[in-house]
Amino acid sequence: MDDSVRGALARTPVEVRALTEPEARFAGAVAARALRDNPMMAYSIPGDALARLHAGYEAFGERVPTGSVGALLGTHVIGVAAAVAPGACIGATAVEALRTRPDVPPDQALGFDRARYVINSMCEHDPAERHIHVGPVGVERGVQGLGVGAAMMRALCDALDADGELAWLETDKPENVVFYRRHGFDVDVEGTALGFPIWYMRRRPR
Repeated sequence: MDDSVRGALARTPVEVRALTEPEARFAGAVAARALRDNPMMAYSIPGDALARLHAGYEAFGERVPTGSVGALLGTHVIGVAAAVAPGACIGATAVEALRTRPDVPPDQALGFDRARYVINSMCEHDPAERHIHVGPVGVERGVQGLGVGAAMMRALCDALDADGELAWLETDKPENVVFYRRHGFDVDVEGTALGFPIWYMRRRPR
C-alpha cells in the first residue's frame, strides 16, 4: 500500500457501525459495484458489465437489512457486511420457480436460467438449522485492501458471538475463503456444479 494512502486513511478514520434504513440502500449499491464481476455474477449475466451492475443494484438494494454492519467515510457508505435474520434468507424465501433447476445443463443455460441455477444452488445448500445469513459483503473498489472489510467482519462476528448465533455464507473467490477463515468461518461444502467453485462456509459462535 502506498504511504500516502496509509497516511490519508489514518487521518480520515472509517466509522464501522449498524446502518440506518437510508444507508442500507446505499450499501446495496456499494455491494453491486464491488461484486459486479465475481464469478456468480459473471455466470448469471455473461459479457455485459452494465447489465450485471444493474442486476446488482436491483438485487442487493433489497438484500441489505437495516442494522447490517457498514463502513462509512464521513457520511458516505463505502462498505457493507449484510446480515439477514433467521428465516429471512434466500434459502427460506425463494419462490418455487427459483428453487427448481432449469431443464438444460448449466453450461448451456441462457438468460434467467443462469440466475436460477445460482439461486437454486444457494437454496440447496442453505442449512436447516437456525442461522444468520451473511452477505452481500463488499467494499468500494477504490478502497479495497485498506482493512475496511476486516473491520466490518470483526464487528459483525462480535455481534454474532454476543447473540450466540451461527452464521452461514457463500463465496466464489478463493481469496475470500482465506479472508473469511480469518474470521472464524470454515468451509462446509465446495460446490462445482456450475463450472466454477462456490464455497459454502459456516461459523459457530465463540
